Amino acid sequence: MDPFNRPGEISMTQDELSRYVPTHEYSSTAPAQPSMVIPPPSLPLYADDTSRFDTVAPSSHDFEYGEFASPEFFKSVSADRFNHKAQLTEWTYEMRREAQDFLVREGITLLLAIRSRRSAQARLVSGEKVAAQLGIEADAIDISDNQELIAEFPRAIRRINDHLSSPSSPALKSTSPAQRKILVFCESGNERSASVVIAYLMVMLNLNMVDALYIVQHRRFCVCIEEPMRHLLASFESILAAKRDVTKAKRDTLHPNWDAAQVQTPRKRSFSDLNDSAATAEHDTEMDMDGDRYVERNPSAPFQDR
Repeated sequence: MDPFNRPGEISMTQDELSRYVPTHEYSSTAPAQPSMVIPPPSLPLYADDTSRFDTVAPSSHDFEYGEFASPEFFKSVSADRFNHKAQLTEWTYEMRREAQDFLVREGITLLLAIRSRRSAQARLVSGEKVAAQLGIEADAIDISDNQELIAEFPRAIRRINDHLSSPSSPALKSTSPAQRKILVFCESGNERSASVVIAYLMVMLNLNMVDALYIVQHRRFCVCIEEPMRHLLASFESILAAKRDVTKAKRDTLHPNWDAAQVQTPRKRSFSDLNDSAATAEHDTEMDMDGDRYVERNPSAPFQDR
């Protein structure tokens, strides 16, 4: 029996003698959660035209050097590494399980796992064993839940860029930075690892979340970014926009061609400066008259120790 629906009792909203005045419309069903609608990419859509999924190196990196990439990154990694032309390919869902088969064929040099701490403790998701067999590197980003990803995106991006730009290590003695490739994977390969790649494109290619999502999904059709992760990526996009604004403001301030009058901190001008400027302006004599008050003043400090 429902304790809230006793025989012989009616709700106050249905009692004609009740003075209760409803102010909200109630429903027995749970309220629907607001959904995040993903708009189409900003690039134009044409049938069988994959150009909208191409990636092109941006003209600038509008973030502080050292946060997502080391200062030496752009000296050792060519901009051509970010140019990639999308192609129409045949893809089946079973192909998502064939990652280990093309590690050697594709020349993968780093296996980066995006995994839960529970999977890490159980050693269920790890590339260390395969990496040791192939003589390549392996690393992992461990999180308690997806919400932690927004704080781990910068570390994952920096780890990828450090691998691409670092000098040869004992594990990579036969590869140069130009030959480095990273495989980002997770428990399913559908969301967490894909979100890291999307975040990477947003940072390094200055893409918005929607375009980055479509580019990744076009190359891996099984990618399924659920609504909570979409909101997380949208929040990360807002953070990146704020970081870009701060970095641009700093660089504009330090740029040698910037108007010095807008950059220098105003300092209090001395009386001699005021008098000099007044002397150059014959029509302005008020400055000199004001300075006469200080001619006969004792130059000593107003307070002295005894």
